[in-house]
Amino acid sequence: MTKEPLFFKDEGAMGDVFEVAKKIVEQTHLSRDERSRAATITEERLKQLTGKFIEYDTINAQNNEYRIRIHQLRVKLLKGELTPEDAKNALGALVDEREGLQKQYGGLVELLDRQIHNIDTEIETLTTREATLARQRDQYHSALHMEVKWLAEGELKEIAGLRENLKKKRQSLVEEKSLIFNKKEELAESFSLVEDVIGKKTTRYVSADDARASELNFIARFDLKMTAFPVKIFSPLESKTYTVTSWTTHYHYDSGTIPATEGSAIKGSMNKVTPLNSGSVYAIEDRDLRYFGKQHKKVVVEAFSYCNISDYTDLGFDTRAVTQTELMGILRPFIQQAESGEYYHVIGIASATGWDDGVIRWVKGDGSANSYLSRNIAVCLIDSVNGEISYNRNDLRILSYIDYFRLDFDKERVEKQKKIIRAEFENVEYLEFEKIFEKTKEDRFIIQNAFYELEREKVGRIKYVEGVGMVFMR
Repeated sequence: MTKEPLFFKDEGAMGDVFEVAKKIVEQTHLSRDERSRAATITEERLKQLTGKFIEYDTINAQNNEYRIRIHQLRVKLLKGELTPEDAKNALGALVDEREGLQKQYGGLVELLDRQIHNIDTEIETLTTREATLARQRDQYHSALHMEVKWLAEGELKEIAGLRENLKKKRQSLVEEKSLIFNKKEELAESFSLVEDVIGKKTTRYVSADDARASELNFIARFDLKMTAFPVKIFSPLESKTYTVTSWTTHYHYDSGTIPATEGSAIKGSMNKVTPLNSGSVYAIEDRDLRYFGKQHKKVVVEAFSYCNISDYTDLGFDTRAVTQTELMGILRPFIQQAESGEYYHVIGIASATGWDDGVIRWVKGDGSANSYLSRNIAVCLIDSVNGEISYNRNDLRILSYIDYFRLDFDKERVEKQKKIIRAEFENVEYLEFEKIFEKTKEDRFIIQNAFYELEREKVGRIKYVEGVGMVFMR
């Protein structure tokens, strides 16, 4: 620490200068005390918060058990093992549990809000103290005691360091609050998983086989485009375009319990092929130094297929469009990582069951406060069945990436399948997807797309029949 200057009494013209110097020293002493108090009380408050959060794991365990019961209720209802009336009664019995969990999560959010407010107050106090000390330092022009300025500058650096530390703690609390709030929202939506089945509010039935086929098709098409060199990759954070002739950082992943292998089908617990939420990642990285140093991400381009694996495992199919709450839960860790690493991440997410209208409006954006917006993450949503894509068209950063995520169905093959299906449909009441697949040997996603196009054209309607699969009927 800088040694404090010694002052002598001056009756001449320099007296005012020395008076300012004394004030700087006084402000430095006050600032040190303020910093010490702010650091100590913040740590103490966070320790108290940690103590109160001990029950967090217990609440999460209760929430997981609750969600399993909701899932099992939905499965029994879809399998016909439960009547709609029995399902309504079962939901009624879960109301208190759901509201209790929401209340507990709400209590944790309130605790976090108070601590965030406390940190904001400490940051504001430090900022005021910093401004006062900086102003006095700038008023002091004496060359006789430069150590006075050094003393002030040293304290200003300490203030800046503490403020940054407090900001990081605040960001951690904000991220935790976001996670808890998302769990609270999921609880609010949980009854709809069963209520939609009771009210027969389903937009699409997708079998596990078809979901897996759509998943493989989406990732394969994305990989093909990303390796059609040279590939142009724009980094908006750097205002720079990279020309890629080979990828040094690329990998595939999935969330399956059994590792995927080339050419092999992945089996679920029902010995059926199930989708795995597979993904493919390409990244541009650079080193601190030209040949040495740590690698840092600059741009990440990722595509993955998302689905409710538990439904495909337990039912062999799914009917749920992805909601905004689900998507927010998916994006949260991506946003945290990209902000922490200070890189740009473009994500294309495909869903075989489609996207809820609310989530499409959220991602497309209308300029409202509820629109999706992130400096580091750009999102494109893809419907694996009809090929429709959704993204914010006002976000110019993502425009150059959209073609990498398009499915680009072969229209001629789809039209050929539509003609075959129409001809077969003339003399029967319904057509089974699997029999059309066996007869034509066409890719499953092409037949699937033909079925849904014919449904939009009012030729027939699609239904999923237990033990039979997808059927096209009058």
